[in-house]
Amino acid sequence: MHTRATHRPRRGLAIRDSVVLRPGSYSFTVGEDEPVITVRAEDAVIDCSGVVLCGAEEAADGRRGVGIRVIGSSRVRIVGLTTVGFQVGVHVLSSTDVTVEGVSATGTRTKSVNALDPDDPVNWIDLFDKAGWRLYGTGIWFERCQGGTIRDCVATDGQNGITLDKTDDAAVLGCDCSRNAGWGIHLDRASHCRVVSNLCASCARPGDQVQAAGIAINNGCHSNEIVSNDLPGCTHGILLTARYNEQSNGNLIASNDVSGAAHSAIQVAYCDGTRVLANHVRDARSGFYLAHLRGGCIRGNSIACCAQGGIVVDHGSGVEVVDNVVEGCRTGVVQAGSNGASKPPTDCRIADNVLRGNAVGIHLEAGRRTIVGPNRESGNATSLRVDEACIGTEVL
Repeated sequence: MHTRATHRPRRGLAIRDSVVLRPGSYSFTVGEDEPVITVRAEDAVIDCSGVVLCGAEEAADGRRGVGIRVIGSSRVRIVGLTTVGFQVGVHVLSSTDVTVEGVSATGTRTKSVNALDPDDPVNWIDLFDKAGWRLYGTGIWFERCQGGTIRDCVATDGQNGITLDKTDDAAVLGCDCSRNAGWGIHLDRASHCRVVSNLCASCARPGDQVQAAGIAINNGCHSNEIVSNDLPGCTHGILLTARYNEQSNGNLIASNDVSGAAHSAIQVAYCDGTRVLANHVRDARSGFYLAHLRGGCIRGNSIACCAQGGIVVDHGSGVEVVDNVVEGCRTGVVQAGSNGASKPPTDCRIADNVLRGNAVGIHLEAGRRTIVGPNRESGNATSLRVDEACIGTEVL
């Protein structure tokens, strides 16, 4: 490791080797997408302990610039930095095995919100509009990277907390990404990543069907592990979705705790082979909403006190809903086929679940060749309802 020089942070500072930045609070006015500090280095440690970089005092939707940008680098470690009031706090671009540790990147650019009128279009954010969301603020943004770790960081009180964008084999561990107005942690075209033991509380926007979420995953994200995260009070706890031709396949969602979601605690759409295992959900509008899945496994989850369905399977095929506990919901398990049920769920299995205290235990609105049971039921007003649109249902 090289000897670390000491530098005072300044606008336009370029770093190519290990360095200790002089502690203190520093304010900067920078242009759109302009970094205060740029790093191009290999095998370097950038020690920012006690350093606070502050952006210009702009309105929340007008914050500009980047606190620190790491570009074309390998095995760089950023430690201890605090950024406040930029569009992006830390931007890691086209780099390999960069570590960002103990960094606080807060108060990023925030898209306007109209809390008085939930139907105002300003409240809408679109996961599929990349040109749009690139203009939002992000605390820590890894773009086109290979590997890398974001550990014990704080990325709160902005638009988005942490974004992995076209980045593979990265890890987000033990971070606080709460109180963002969009997505606490966001993956777009990111695969083989681990998102573990993070807190994403109160990531929400007003409005019906708004795509804000504690963790949002979309468009070609494969074989990621979303495990043991705490996601209270979000619009959606976990939102895993894709356009029909850009599926996200083989992802694991396990042992997460989701409470108080305004919409779905966990929503998964247009994905193959998704495993939703041992999650704990309570007090959401709906527990799991699963649309257009193929071959997914929903196992070992506990879902309680959801105003609508505990587990909703809408379209899809070969989905297994097994060994879950669903209680105190309007309907325990719903198998639906919206839009006239032209492509209803096919070859699904609902078995070995504990269903208790629901208005309806299982409601099959549509489906073909569904296997139901055996399940353990108690205290449901109605045990099983099978509508005429169902074909070839087998009840064991």
